[in-house]
Parts: sequence; structure tokens; C-alpha cells
Amino acid sequence: MTRLNLIAVDLSITQLLNKILPHSILVDHFFSFLSLRGASILVWIIVIAIILILEERKYPGIQKQDIKFIFVFLLAFTVSYITSDAILKNVFQRPRPASTNFNQFQPISANCPKDNSFPSTHATTAFAAATVLTYFDKKRRWFYYLVAILISLSRIYLGCHFFFDVLTGGIIGWIISKLIISQLRRI
Repeated sequence: MTRLNLIAVDLSITQLLNKILPHSILVDHFFSFLSLRGASILVWIIVIAIILILEERKYPGIQKQDIKFIFVFLLAFTVSYITSDAILKNVFQRPRPASTNFNQFQPISANCPKDNSFPSTHATTAFAAATVLTYFDKKRRWFYYLVAILISLSRIYLGCHFFFDVLTGGIIGWIISKLIISQLRRI
């Protein structure tokens, strides 16, 4: 597949997702909240706080597993962020949908940065977080990956990313977390 064909497929999938997703003021606010002006780690902090509060009732006090979780979570999140935002975006330098000649991509809000698009740092960190959370709490894995998917979709919905930006970001975040977890098992 040539580069132009790949871009055309990416554009088509992005447009399809934008048409399928419902558009209303309520959905605008929901997806804007999930993106939080680039600070989606706050969404994960809220999720983690709720889970820790629920778990605290069962197991009072800080457990060794809690410290291990916080360390792995912060490591995976940080490595994913740096890999996506500081390294890969500078290598690929792909413009965001709103800054291209495709008039149908008007950002819904001011949440879209002006830097490069590929890969989506939101998707990278969201899937890194979901993977780590799933490793430590398998019974809620569907919930963690649902949050990651919604954060990733928010970037397409808001007009900040193309589909392949988000898909690739999610895969990168998942791989980074899996690598960190595999190293953790050796310790």
C-alpha cells in the first residue's frame, strides 16, 4: 500500500468515526473532559482514586502491592509520554487534522495543540495506564480499556487526531506497559 493510499484510508476511517459518533453539547463536554487540555492523566488519577477508596474498605492501610502499582503506573505513563510526545512526534512530524486542508475537520474546542499529530500521546498514555491497571486489577479490565478507548476517541471527535494516530498510539502504550510489566516480573 502506498503512502497516499494509507493516508486516504486513514482519512476515510477518521471521517466515518466522526460521522458515527453522536454530536451534541453534552457529548462535546464529555469528550472535552476526557481530553482535559492535554492533561488526561487527571482522568486516570480520578479512576485510581476511586478504585483505591473502594479497595481501602477491603484492605485497610497501604499495601506493598499499592507502592509497586504506583511505581509501575508512573513509570509506564512517563515512558509512554516521552516516547510519543518528545520522540515520535518529532520524527514523523505529521500535521493535525485541523491544520490540514481538509475543511471538514474543524476542532470542536480549543483542546487541540498546534504541535505534531502522530502518534496520539493521549492514546499512548491511556493504553499504557489501562494495561498497568489491568495487570494489577484484572476484574475491572473492561472498564480500564473502555476509559482508554473513550480517551482515544475523544481525540478524533475533537478533531485533534486522525484514526491511525490514535490506533498507533494505543499500540505503543500497550507495548511499553507490557515491556515494563515483563521486567517487573523478573525483579
